[in-house]
Amino acid sequence: MIKTYNVVTLIAFVATLLVGGVLEAQTTIGGDVKPKRALRLTISGDLSLSFVDRSSSFGDAALGDGSGGAGSPLAANWAEPVRDGFFIDPIFQIELDAEVSEGVNALISLETPFDASENLRDGQLPLGVDEAKISWKGAMNPDLNLEMGLVHYDLDLAGNGHPMFLSLGNSESAFDNPNAGFDVGTPQSSSAGLVDSLNPSGVVGYYDLGENSVDVLMFDLSSLNDESLFGFVYNMPLDAGDYSGEMGFTFVNTKNDGGSDLFTFGGGANVSGEDGLKFYGELYLQTGDYGSGVGAGTIDQDAHAFLAGVRYDIPEIDDDSAPWIDVSIWDYSGDSDSADGKNGNFVSYEFNNDTVVLEDAYYGLDLDTNYRAFKFKGGMNLSPEWSIQAMYAYAYLNSNSGGFGSNPSNNSDKLGDEFDIRATYRATDFLTFHLNAGTLQNAKALGVGSGVEVMTLTSEVRF
Repeated sequence: MIKTYNVVTLIAFVATLLVGGVLEAQTTIGGDVKPKRALRLTISGDLSLSFVDRSSSFGDAALGDGSGGAGSPLAANWAEPVRDGFFIDPIFQIELDAEVSEGVNALISLETPFDASENLRDGQLPLGVDEAKISWKGAMNPDLNLEMGLVHYDLDLAGNGHPMFLSLGNSESAFDNPNAGFDVGTPQSSSAGLVDSLNPSGVVGYYDLGENSVDVLMFDLSSLNDESLFGFVYNMPLDAGDYSGEMGFTFVNTKNDGGSDLFTFGGGANVSGEDGLKFYGELYLQTGDYGSGVGAGTIDQDAHAFLAGVRYDIPEIDDDSAPWIDVSIWDYSGDSDSADGKNGNFVSYEFNNDTVVLEDAYYGLDLDTNYRAFKFKGGMNLSPEWSIQAMYAYAYLNSNSGGFGSNPSNNSDKLGDEFDIRATYRATDFLTFHLNAGTLQNAKALGVGSGVEVMTLTSEVRF
């Protein structure tokens, strides 16, 4: 467990920095300042303990190496004690938000990483900075708000809680994988639950245009490989007769020092009506240079991703049940030829954790690209305290690169049939228990056949 005195000391130190008190004048980068006491300090946090159990086949699941041989297991980066089997993963997060003056807030968020290998390495939890930003409302213009520093940013135009393209602060590097810079036709960033999320430093500007708005993004994602991102998102309301919602369009440019210079265009929308129906979708096209190839020249990027779905909130049987069903298709393009100087794998900073085994970034296989999944799910409230949902997903490789993308034992395209159950128990207003269980059958492309299981039981306290 966390050494109490270390955590308390750190929190006290950070709070002192934020609150400040009335201090003597001191020299900073900006010159002489006289900090005064903050108007308000809010402290919030999250404590969770996850009991995780994964089948032995989880540690064996692997795709091809892009050259006709067997690839390393997707969970190869996990330490042996937690690669499969049972382990316990404790997570701690605390957030300090100080209103330092009217319209200006300073926020620092500290957390342990979502990385059981590191959390259990020596029995002492590491604690690092997750977010550290200044928020300025009405910055130089009443319609302009700025966030500066280590800033999180989610793009969820479909409104389903699973960003398929952009989730800065939660995602890994789009290029941080053994095959980065080479045209091998295999998915990038399949980290199998070893989440090494970036700490994006930069600026987000939110400009109010009345009914519409525009977000401008400028980030240094990783100084190590000069990975950067620039883009904008244009948001607008959407009125389609009996249905209303919102729509957004985006342009994003990402670069790194490996020769990558990617341009992503697209957008998405979601609309809902009083009849209980909700329609949602996203579409992205990607071009530019994926990176330097083997030999002369660059690898041209030609990829896409799309999502389309419909949700129906069934008229309630009683006041509390709120049953619903949802049908969707998720598609990330893949590379069909590993030697043609082009890359078809869609490159993203996604945070799609919809399925427990295949997609979950924490304890699942975290597939990020080159697959298509058809999903059927539904759920309801069993009581004011209990809710449950179930899902069936059919997934396969979009492109098998002549059989090289799949495990060579059978060269199948099929990633599997996944069956998931999620249950939530709200014990109190502050204490919640989550049960997530998934089994992946017929996972031929992963070389493990059937029986890839992941189950987690998490207790969570928020304050």
